Amino acid sequence: MEISDRLDAVRTNSALLARAARAAGPEVPVPGCPEWTMADLLGHISAVHRWVTEIVQTKAQERVRRSGLPQPGAGDDLVEWFEAGAAGVAAALESVDPDAPLWWPWASAGPAPARCWIRRMAHETAIHRVDAESAAGGPGPVEPAELAADGIDELLELLAAVPAGPDDGLAGLPASYHFHTTDVPGEWLIATGGDGRVAVRREHAKADVAVRGPASDLELFLYSRRGADGLDVFGDPALVAAWSERIRF
Repeated sequence: MEISDRLDAVRTNSALLARAARAAGPEVPVPGCPEWTMADLLGHISAVHRWVTEIVQTKAQERVRRSGLPQPGAGDDLVEWFEAGAAGVAAALESVDPDAPLWWPWASAGPAPARCWIRRMAHETAIHRVDAESAAGGPGPVEPAELAADGIDELLELLAAVPAGPDDGLAGLPASYHFHTTDVPGEWLIATGGDGRVAVRREHAKADVAVRGPASDLELFLYSRRGADGLDVFGDPALVAAWSERIRF
């Protein structure tokens, strides 16, 4: 995808998230984020947006802690607070050189290009927009399909970049998965080791289980925002259930 498409996704999904939050109210539970209310969701995404704004504006080369960032006051409207943070991160990402090196939590060594943060905020905002709309009772798909496919690609890259450990979601699950989007190009072969390490290859190949469907449905499944109903599943259904039980991003 073009950088401009990802910036558009930040703005569009931020506006839709705000609309859903206003319609639902702060106390409604968020199905995709267990134990969260809409107020919790707004607090989370607002903090993430301001954190990334700080990383971009300061050209951070080391980790920026969130503890020192502005917090909403007792009388602040949480949706307006979110909208201000969303506008701030969109402006910061639009102005940054996409190749500028910035601190990146998934980098194995050194900073990563700022374009990684542009991509991350596009998908962070899109997924939480779906969360907000789910709480409001009417979630829409991740659109366009190319954005959803890019979201799948990024999610699997990040899973592969996370150092393995005993508490990782896929630890103790040696298996292979083939994921395939049916409305836009996209195929991925995922192999997990018993230690939780993940290897990703973009290819068609036989796996223990294959899951295919429209890019939005497949992305939301991989993010554990929906089940496998309506998707084509071939192979061990227990592995499909295991993914949904273990992956939370």
